[in-house]
Amino acid sequence: MWAAARLFRSTEAYPLLAPMSDLEMDPHLALSPNPLIRVLIVEDHQMFAEALARALRDEADIRVDGISQRLDDAREFLRRKHVDVVLMDYHLPDGDGIVAARYILEEHPRTRVLVVSAVEERQVLDEALSAGCSGFISKAESLDHLPSAIRGAMVGNIAISPGMVAKLIGPASAVRQGYGDDLSPRELEVLQLLAQGWDNTAIEQQLFMSHATLRNKLSRINSKLATHSKLEAVTKALRLGLVQIEREDGSREPRVVAVPRPPA
Repeated sequence: MWAAARLFRSTEAYPLLAPMSDLEMDPHLALSPNPLIRVLIVEDHQMFAEALARALRDEADIRVDGISQRLDDAREFLRRKHVDVVLMDYHLPDGDGIVAARYILEEHPRTRVLVVSAVEERQVLDEALSAGCSGFISKAESLDHLPSAIRGAMVGNIAISPGMVAKLIGPASAVRQGYGDDLSPRELEVLQLLAQGWDNTAIEQQLFMSHATLRNKLSRINSKLATHSKLEAVTKALRLGLVQIEREDGSREPRVVAVPRPPA
């Protein structure tokens, strides 16, 4: 799978993705406080790969540096050029995208991997998160949230698309089994903010907590929910109906969730 590249395809093969300097893309980029996020798309279906690229084309802080249709091509690309985020298909001609993600994350620890797949199975999501991927975006969902998912990956969040959130939450009538009944209002506030993608620093500022106090709250939350990480606590709280995730229009339909990655 990781043999030397034979049919390498990069930006040169796609005029849409022709390399350009940062200032050519946006004359104001040099003044932006946000660094440029460089992206590699690993996707064997050219039309969908280009759809991904178009979804990012107007983002001033994100640039697609290349498209690879095979895993060995992607690895060769990464040996020659650093990218910040890899958008990785699950099924590729020369292997499994999640297995490849493990190699990429080992070889390039500063790179984040987001799985973008038509497969919406809980097991595949679990495998992706176990591999250290920064999210799972379904091909069946709108790509409107893709830029925010990429930005979230850069600060350690995990993006999960609506279809997969529904699988994590389960039926609305899920039995609570007593878990979470003893959570304090403050602990529920912390859980709600975690479910909305807030990081520790933002939660401390919002709730006027010290770092030590928040750490203790998180420990108590895990103890009361019988969980072992922030990600597990949030998904369990969603499943039990302890917290809700609202769309921008106020409805309760699931959306992309940016969940802080649990500590190693």
